[in-house]
Amino acid sequence: MKSSRLFVNCFVGLGLAACAHAQGFYWNTASARSMALGGVYLPSTGGVVDALSSNPAGLAMVGGRTLDLSLTSVFARGSFSNSVNTNVPLNDGPGVIPYGGFGMPIAHSRFSIGLGLVPEMMSVSNWNYVDAPGVAGASYGLQKQKSAILAARAVAGVGFALSRKVSLGVSVGGVYNSNTLETPYVFQSHPALAGLKTLLDLHTTGVGWNTSVGLIASPTDRLQFNVAWKSRTTIDSTGDANGNIGVQLAAAGLGGARPDFHYSAMVQNVLPQSVLAGMNWRVDGHWVFAVQADWVNWKDSFASLPVTLTNGNNADINGLLGTNGIFDRVPLNWKDQYAFRGGVERFLTENFSLRAGYAHANNPVPASTLSPLTAAIMGNQFSTGFGYRHGHWRMDLGYGFDPTAQENVGKTALLSGEYDNSKVRIGTQSLGLNTSYTF
Repeated sequence: MKSSRLFVNCFVGLGLAACAHAQGFYWNTASARSMALGGVYLPSTGGVVDALSSNPAGLAMVGGRTLDLSLTSVFARGSFSNSVNTNVPLNDGPGVIPYGGFGMPIAHSRFSIGLGLVPEMMSVSNWNYVDAPGVAGASYGLQKQKSAILAARAVAGVGFALSRKVSLGVSVGGVYNSNTLETPYVFQSHPALAGLKTLLDLHTTGVGWNTSVGLIASPTDRLQFNVAWKSRTTIDSTGDANGNIGVQLAAAGLGGARPDFHYSAMVQNVLPQSVLAGMNWRVDGHWVFAVQADWVNWKDSFASLPVTLTNGNNADINGLLGTNGIFDRVPLNWKDQYAFRGGVERFLTENFSLRAGYAHANNPVPASTLSPLTAAIMGNQFSTGFGYRHGHWRMDLGYGFDPTAQENVGKTALLSGEYDNSKVRIGTQSLGLNTSYTF
């Protein structure tokens, strides 16, 4: 368990204090070049990271043995208001994510391979606000409220140049997932506990698998199309859940019962399947225009979040429930997300270019299940950056700005009404740096 958490800490660096990032809540592209173009994937001879993250057919374009390394930093801002809190700020600390990949053609064949570690999902919400009174007026007062779903994909891919104009690719990834929940947790579906609240500190980790396939077609030297599909990933992550239900027991007239507990925990995460389709047009030696549409199947993945607790060590709670286990299901009911992206690149010289982009996506989170811990609500992104090539080296810098988005909750579907008439505001800025070397 300690080694698993160390892996995640090393991957996330300083830790993200954001509910989403400039590329989207679920990473379909990863490079600084893509960030500067509004999240559009643009195949290139040195773009190993994006090929592994977006479309494995791009590996067939790798011009030689290429090492591609990236850093992305996220800065978040936001606030939360409800019946007992007014514009409580998000606890923002810049997150730094390192990742990279290596790709190479196989001798003089039409095959190329790639290996790498890329982000799959990075969501961390970190707040401090007053717990609103629930059933029987139970409140735990001012509390840390943290939720984190982190996933990194160790991926291997193969690209094949079917002809000079058409490339195919496939990849297989092992997805490492870590979940954290530190909050006054309200049980949602358990028949005996629904609506009741406990302090909860839950940590789980697990591994799942997914695949992706892609195609790149270039009908002319200036026009290129690409399409890719990534399968969904099911991860049964296991760990520990500790907590204290003393305030709720006292409010219910059971203050004499032992309040603290420990359980073995399992959380099932389902990361969605997704499709991207893009086109780029190289007008001449100076201008490139690119567009892309993405579909992320949240509806079939984030319908609910099953949480299973077993081997409870509190005899009083076990006696009240008649079992040492608890199963609860948190409703999410997310909607499918559609994103539309556009970017332009202008080469000022043969080796230096400027980039800009814009993206718009619908908010997949329904107001009925929204809380500050699930506020992936941003819908617009503006971006810019530049690229520089020198010999075997390429460097890219990207900057993305997501304007602050606001969502208001009237009547919540979450028990027990603590998010009624609440308001969440979230925005981010992202900075990406990419360097690749071909040898």
